[in-house]
Amino acid sequence: MEKQTATWKKALFWCGYVIAGICFLLTIVAFIIGFIHHMHDTGGWRSVIQILETPITGFIKMTGGYIGKGILEVIFLVIVSYVLPIFFCFATYRLKAKRREMA
Repeated sequence: MEKQTATWKKALFWCGYVIAGICFLLTIVAFIIGFIHHMHDTGGWRSVIQILETPITGFIKMTGGYIGKGILEVIFLVIVSYVLPIFFCFATYRLKAKRREMA
């Protein structure tokens, strides 16, 4: 029973890790697109904020208004655009540290 639980935990971790990796790549692409769009803005901090919000606003525009700016939808987009990529970076760091310890 204990081994079966450990297998499920590993499978759940790797599934989440792959999904987070995909979200990480999509967020990087959104940041690059946002940088290109707002590169010549002279708003200073305003331009930086527009670049940082590009993963959320870009997805809302991409769905053609199907996803609005409701609070739950924005929370979901923040999780997909920021929390999962942070999880991916942290998990990658931990996996590399664990590999170094084993070697």
